[in-house]
Amino acid sequence: LALHLGHRESVDLDFFSQEEFEPEKVQRLLEKEFQLEEITIDSGTLNCYADKMKLQFLFYPYKLLEDPTVLEGISVSSVQDIACTKLLTISSRGSKKDFIDLYFIFELFSLPELFELLKKKYSEQDYNLLHILKSLVYFDDAEGQPSPRMHKEVSWITVKNVIGQNVKSTEIL
Repeated sequence: LALHLGHRESVDLDFFSQEEFEPEKVQRLLEKEFQLEEITIDSGTLNCYADKMKLQFLFYPYKLLEDPTVLEGISVSSVQDIACTKLLTISSRGSKKDFIDLYFIFELFSLPELFELLKKKYSEQDYNLLHILKSLVYFDDAEGQPSPRMHKEVSWITVKNVIGQNVKSTEIL
C-alpha cells in the first residue's frame, strides 16, 4: 500500500502467492543472497528478516479484484485488493500502521464501498461484518505502538476520529 499511496515508509514486505509453495525452498533461495534471522516456517508461510527487513511469504488463494500493478519493478496488488486484506487484518489484530493505512484508504473508498469489494474478493469465505466494524474502532492494542515514519503527516487522533466517523455512518444489513 505504501508503494501505491506514498503515505509512509514500509518496514516490511509481504509476498502473496495464489499457488502453493514450499517455504523451505524460498528460504534456501533467500539465504544465497541475504543473511536471514528470526526464521519461522509454517504451512504455506515463511517469516524472516533479511538484512533487517521483515519479509513474509504467504500462500494466499483468494482471487484478485484487479490485475497487479508493476511499481519499481515489483508486481504489487491493487489498492482494492490490499484494502480488503487490510480490513481482515485489522479484524484479527489492529496495529497502528494498519489503522493509519485505513485512514488513507478512506481517501479513495468509503467503508460501504470497501464492504462491497470485500464481498467480491472473499465470496467463498465466512466473515462477520459486525465483527469487522467493532474491530475498526478497537484501538487499545495499537495505542502504545510507535507510529510509522510518515511521508504524509496525520495525527493519531485524526486517524481514530475519521475511522470512527466512517464506522458510525455505515449501516450493514
